[in-house]
Amino acid sequence: MFRLTALLTLLWLPSVLFYEGSLDNFFVWRHHLTMYTGLLGLSYMAIAVLLAVRFRWVEKLVNGLDKGYRLHKQLGIGALIALCGHWLIIKSGPLLVSSGVLSRPNRGPAPEITGINWHALAEQVGDIGFKVFLIFSIISLVQAISYKRFKFTHKLGGVLMLVGVFHTAFLLDDHLGALPMNATIALLSVIGVWCAWLSLSGRIGRRQQVSGHVTQITRYGAEADNEAVQIARFSIALDGALDCQPGQFAYLNFHDGEAPHPFSILHHDANSRSVTFGVKDLGDYTHQLVNTLTAGQRVTVEGGYGTFQIPQGKQQVWVGAGIGIVPLLAHLYALAQQTSLHSQATQPERVQLFYCVKNEKEAFFSHEINALLAKLPFVSLQLINADKGQLLSSETVLSSQADTDFDLSFCGPQAFGDALKSGLQQAGWADSRFHSEHFVMR
Repeated sequence: MFRLTALLTLLWLPSVLFYEGSLDNFFVWRHHLTMYTGLLGLSYMAIAVLLAVRFRWVEKLVNGLDKGYRLHKQLGIGALIALCGHWLIIKSGPLLVSSGVLSRPNRGPAPEITGINWHALAEQVGDIGFKVFLIFSIISLVQAISYKRFKFTHKLGGVLMLVGVFHTAFLLDDHLGALPMNATIALLSVIGVWCAWLSLSGRIGRRQQVSGHVTQITRYGAEADNEAVQIARFSIALDGALDCQPGQFAYLNFHDGEAPHPFSILHHDANSRSVTFGVKDLGDYTHQLVNTLTAGQRVTVEGGYGTFQIPQGKQQVWVGAGIGIVPLLAHLYALAQQTSLHSQATQPERVQLFYCVKNEKEAFFSHEINALLAKLPFVSLQLINADKGQLLSSETVLSSQADTDFDLSFCGPQAFGDALKSGLQQAGWADSRFHSEHFVMR
């Protein structure tokens, strides 16, 4: 964000440095700052929309879709701040004139095209668009609505992008110094309009989509704190090839009126064209899914996304907390396949796997893991049972290793991961060897 803002500032500066008039006037500076905040707001919005359409090449640039969504949120907040400043700077002129502090400048009549004052129309559209964007941003950031309604209201972002481009197009500076800024605005406007069209027409991720139907379903249940805990493990027979890697996730659309939801891939068999997921009851939608999913149900799979792949280090520590064990299971399947093919090119020498659960009954995937470990003698499993007072700490991780020369792959609650990483850092471990994903899509 800082580097992007610095770059945009440098592109705006020539419009001030090579301005042909005097700079000793409030309204001149008001105009320049209006252009600057407008440039920031439009640029942040265009790049945020670009990140939202899930292009593979964009995901590679930001090192994973999870990082892309985090940047998307930061850009949204940046756009909100920039456009609030933009609106306040615009309103400062009439306010100071009406209060008698300043005299109204003589700007001359606005140019008209085909008898329409497009300048005034663009200002009116921008004012309305800003107020809608303000409401839109509050809804997006507060997270007080369901994921389904969030995805529906977030479609409005495409419309607001078009409104921003229209507002900007008729209010650009026309002197030579503004050329770098105007060229940037033109490029980002094209990108923004293109991505907004993909969003509004429902074309996001279409090239990564494969249809299929649900086959095997296994449901796991346990009693914890007098509440049923449910996990559904189900496979999908695909109608085509799915391009994915172990540790990635995919969006599933069951065509039930809900927006596609992201879930970690448990196992993908390219030969049989099947993909398996493990989904935990964590909310309204997943509660309905794990209890009502039936064999034969049609589903569209979009993916895979993410960069949660095995690092190249020979000494590995894997930590899966609860349902966070799923992408690590995918890695175990990949290692088992490599072993069966006698391929050791990317295999680590030793893997210490920690499976963290609330109680032993919730270790739903322990049997599956042990079956895979029978083929993987270099992988050791340690079950961390919270009910027995066992909590995974950095000290436990370090005691399982001969030294600090190891990579750690973590999937679980972010607060848990941050605490683990911080403890290892204090022990002199290089935090660059900590691998995780921020599985937050809103």
